[in-house]
Amino acid sequence: MFKFVCLLLGIAAANATNTKRAYTCGSNDYFTHNNGEIASHAGFDAGHNYGKNLNCIWRIEAPDGMNVELVAKAFNIEDDPACAYDYLEIFDGNSTHSPSLGKYCGNIFNPISSTQRFLTMQLITDDSTQLQGFKLFYNFTTQVIHSCHHTQFECANGKCIDMSYRCDNDDDCGDDSDEQGCTGGSNTGCAADEWRCPDRTCISRDWLCDGDDDCNDNSDELPTNCLGTGSSNCGNQNITGSAGTITSPGFPSSYPSDTHCTYIVLAPPGTKSIAFKFDDQFHIEPDTSCDFDFVKISGDGMASAHGPFCGNVSPGQLTVPGDHAYVTFTSDDSDEYTGFRLDWKAIQ
Repeated sequence: MFKFVCLLLGIAAANATNTKRAYTCGSNDYFTHNNGEIASHAGFDAGHNYGKNLNCIWRIEAPDGMNVELVAKAFNIEDDPACAYDYLEIFDGNSTHSPSLGKYCGNIFNPISSTQRFLTMQLITDDSTQLQGFKLFYNFTTQVIHSCHHTQFECANGKCIDMSYRCDNDDDCGDDSDEQGCTGGSNTGCAADEWRCPDRTCISRDWLCDGDDDCNDNSDELPTNCLGTGSSNCGNQNITGSAGTITSPGFPSSYPSDTHCTYIVLAPPGTKSIAFKFDDQFHIEPDTSCDFDFVKISGDGMASAHGPFCGNVSPGQLTVPGDHAYVTFTSDDSDEYTGFRLDWKAIQ
């Protein structure tokens, strides 16, 4: 009888040990294998919110000559303009003493990479307001990817700070670049519903990635600035793997009006190029210059840009060099058509 009771107690203890708790950090804290996932807390997959007063640290090490890239599969941390309460901080190195790439909160996390082989992540939470947390996909790449959210100011050192900290007489960047070019020391940042062009002109955030060059230098239409700004009907805009398919929303039914989607395709490290092929069933509002509705494909440089395409003739096959590419689809407020199907595959 004594042995039976001990056995039951042992099983109960084992089950308690294996229970996924919301208040504990993700199980692994050091990653060296390419391609993996990191969850904010042990209860993420069970649907639990993250816990109070967490201090979780993860470190990722890539081979020599490679960088570490992060892409969000899910992201939802208590929102605050300065990310002062709960936040994920990314460090460009092998410890939390390495240069910071910024603090992240809210529900938008654009793809980002280290500039060398190490990347460190730290999750901090306070004693109130617990949300879903995050699950991030990481992989090794030779590219350097970094873009601030459109509500943030990008410092000269690459750090992202809230736009309201621009010209507030405090060195929030750490290199004083947020205090350069200010007039009278007053805050010259854009309003919360605006986006700042490189020439410091403020435009409506609704104009960002709408197909029009509102900044007069096309910066408001660059794919890296469009990530995370898509319409709600775009679906998953972070696409990874060796092959896949992208369609206009609703395909093969008509796509909706007033839709702006920017998809980033991330192929495995070592990919030399990405091959795209449009299906023959292709129909986007026809226009000589494709100003109204269109789809376009691009890489990091103008030489790898294709489109915009519209009309009812399939563009056929296209190739973008490197291991990532952007697919942008835009429709205006009238005349909806069936859209497109686009198959892609990585070429090693």
